[in-house]
Amino acid sequence: MVLIKKIEVENDYILYVEFNDGKTKRVDMRPYLSKGIFTQLLDENYFRLVKNNRYFISWPNNQELSSDMLYYS
Repeated sequence: MVLIKKIEVENDYILYVEFNDGKTKRVDMRPYLSKGIFTQLLDENYFRLVKNNRYFISWPNNQELSSDMLYYS
């Protein structure tokens, strides 16, 4: 399993992700923001509260995305 080494929030709901194998990626989160619990991420201040848990990223109200999902999206 690939792990998340670094996560940064960029403009327009883009996440910059660096993985432990050296791969870097910009993930556009906009397609997910209209679905279920992820609609709360439309609040940009809340979106910026993302936390790196290495195997996944999360926000305070338990929205989570796995490292694999980010890697292969």
